[in-house]
Parts: sequence; structure tokens; C-alpha cells
Amino acid sequence: MIRVLRYAVFVATLSLISVSHGEAQRVCRTGKPCGNTCIARNRTCRVGSGTARAATPTESSIAIPEGAQYVASSRGRVYYWVGCSAWRSLARSNLRFFQSRADAHAAGYTRSQSAGCSGPAASNDSSNVPKESLVASGSSSENSCVVSAVVDGDTLDCSDGRRIRLLLIDAPEMGQGPFGAVAKEGLESMAQVGSTLQVELDVEHEDRYGRVLAYLYDGVGQSINEEMVRRGLAVVSVYPPNVKYVETYRSSSEVAEAAGAGLWSVSAFACLPAEFRAGNCR
Repeated sequence: MIRVLRYAVFVATLSLISVSHGEAQRVCRTGKPCGNTCIARNRTCRVGSGTARAATPTESSIAIPEGAQYVASSRGRVYYWVGCSAWRSLARSNLRFFQSRADAHAAGYTRSQSAGCSGPAASNDSSNVPKESLVASGSSSENSCVVSAVVDGDTLDCSDGRRIRLLLIDAPEMGQGPFGAVAKEGLESMAQVGSTLQVELDVEHEDRYGRVLAYLYDGVGQSINEEMVRRGLAVVSVYPPNVKYVETYRSSSEVAEAAGAGLWSVSAFACLPAEFRAGNCR
């Protein structure tokens, strides 16, 4: 009976939280060797030592089918020109090759925004690409996103087919009880379906799954990424070299935690999202 009452109080507490306004990373100890994409709670770990990063497959180790000019991941949303290096970090078993941009578009992919990955024929084979695809991949849409769906508290889809992973934040997973749903509703309140958001990139434009890595801003220039942290709906998450606003976000996170804002009020971050994905929560 006591457990039932405690759970009822917990759910009631969640209902009072105001929400009107992906690739798992390893969590490690501050200052300890941790590779190149590892963080500790609120601190970036020392990089460049520790576990070595897996070597990128060489060109000779991946057999590119004859005539193939473009490649994509079966788990991604974008395609790459085979002459660029960005796609070589994709899982080999998920690779799909295409002979033309038209074939890639027909399969539901949009072209990569990474430098040098559009291919030398990007400017002269447009006759084979559906008109609507050209509009979606034009320069004006690269800097904006018309929201088509919110996936969770740190990921959303654009109407042109891009999936955006918000930089420097990590929200509870949908499998983390009610916490994931609360974070998702918070993002939905700021990134409503049909609204247009401005997109800002950092050093690396995409992750290995083809998701665009970006900072998003609403119509009045408010940072949606930082606002998720400020409202206590996400924690700061660092994947170097994309660290442009990390100190600002950390300051906002410290204020939110001290004030017990949002999910901090119910200790939702006792198990960080990254720890949950790694299976370290009990």
C-alpha cells in the first residue's frame, strides 16, 4: 500500500512540471583517458588517450559496385558522393549504393550537407532528380527546418527528410518511464509541427547515422537547445569537436539543477540518458 501511495505521489509530481515553454556515448570519469567522444557528468573528459578509436576503413577495404556514384546507410536519411570520406564511418553492413542522385532520391534519401559530399555531378545532373527534391535540398532550406515531427526530447524531423539531432543536449529516452515523454512534450512546445526553425551547424555536420547535428532557433531567435537545458528537460552532452556553446549551456544547466527546474525536481537525471542507453541503470 505504501509503494502504491509513493508511486501516486511521483506521478502527481510529474504532472506539475511545466512543459509549456540517439548513438550512445560512453560515460567516464572526469580527467581520465576516455577516447574522443566520451564525457563525464558536466565535464569534458581528457581526450587523445585511452581507448583507441576504430580505424576508418580504407578505400580499398570497401568494394564499391561498378558504376556506383553515391552511397547511404540503410539506417540513415542522407546519401553521400563516394568520393568524400564522411560515409566511410558508416557501418559497412548498412551501406546502400546508387548509380545516380535520382536513384538515391527515389529511395527516400536527401543529399548530404557535408563539405565535398554532394559530388562533382551535383550541378549538372539535376534533370534526373525530382523537382520537389531539388527544392528541398536548396540553399535556403539548408539553413532552416520546417518541423514535420518531434521524435523525442532531442531529435526531430524536417519536412525535407532531414532528421536533426540537437547539439550539446541529451534528453531522457522514451523508455525511461514518464521522463522521456515529458522531455518530448517540452520540445514539441517549442518546435511545433509546421513551424520553421533556423538551423546552425558546428564543426561536424552529421553523425554516423546521417542525422544533421545542429543548434535550432525559433522565430524570435531563442535557442531551443539551451532552452531545453534551462527548463530542466535535458542535460548537457558533449561530442567534440562540436563544443561552440558548451560553457553557456553548462551554466544554464547548473542554474536549472540548483533550482530544481523541470525533471530535476523528481531526480529524473539520477540515471543520465547515456547511462540508460549503456544499460547501466537499475
